Amino acid sequence: MKRRILVVISSLLFLLPCIAEAADQFFDSNGVKIRYIVAGSGEPIILIHPFAASAEIWGPLVKDLSQSYQLIAMDCRGHGKSEKPHDPKQYGIEMVNDVVRLMDHLGIKKSVIIGYSMGGSIGMKMLTEHPDRIRMAVIGGSLGFTKYESEHDEVPLLGPNLLSGMPFSEAMIASAPPDWPKPGPQQREMMKRMDADQDSIALGAETVSHEGLWVDDKELKAIAVPTLVIYGGNDHRAFYDEAKSRFPNLRFKTIEGAGHGSAMQSPEFLASIGDFLDHYASDAPTIPAH
Repeated sequence: MKRRILVVISSLLFLLPCIAEAADQFFDSNGVKIRYIVAGSGEPIILIHPFAASAEIWGPLVKDLSQSYQLIAMDCRGHGKSEKPHDPKQYGIEMVNDVVRLMDHLGIKKSVIIGYSMGGSIGMKMLTEHPDRIRMAVIGGSLGFTKYESEHDEVPLLGPNLLSGMPFSEAMIASAPPDWPKPGPQQREMMKRMDADQDSIALGAETVSHEGLWVDDKELKAIAVPTLVIYGGNDHRAFYDEAKSRFPNLRFKTIEGAGHGSAMQSPEFLASIGDFLDHYASDAPTIPAH
């Protein structure tokens, strides 16, 4: 939860560009309407955003990669313009299933996936459940949700506060750790602007559903799909440094001087993804323009 608060507050400091000339599209994912956009042409890349964000947060990456790839950015259920169930049972593994159903909807047999924070955790679970559907993966700011490293231990009030219907901005401030710097007046105003676009109860339902997305070391060590883990040097560095020895099958990239939220906004984040994709470039099948 602490990292969720970090990524939300950090993203507010940046103008999130709209994805130009990309019309909203929707599909039915087992009764839940999911919004997605498609930009560019070439090998498909599916983008999975952080908590409380939407497809728009990928604007810089879409602009950069859509010259060579087909970028498919989705709004996860409970977020953006997708439907927002209030039942926690509608989240968890269903968020992985949404990605697979989107691929089926578009006729994609195999795709690159890129996810950050919550989206990275969804991506990690997909790597363990559906490796046959992924050609390569970029996981930012996450090694997945686990039973032993629960976010609920750090900020246990966020889920209950959101489920109570507390406005999103108030829940984020009220749930922050006691030693967390309080946002200034300008940050508070920016956070309040997000309230109109957020369904607090839906976000709370997602927050308490992580058991369905848990991964363990045995599963992560079995990942054979080329996978790059990108993290900020100021974001739990010791955790990631130790993980390098535990998971030699994964590639790691540190963005020095960056925290959890700012790492995703860094030009080095885009450059690292580009280098990784170039390294594993192939004549993979593409999908028709949508």
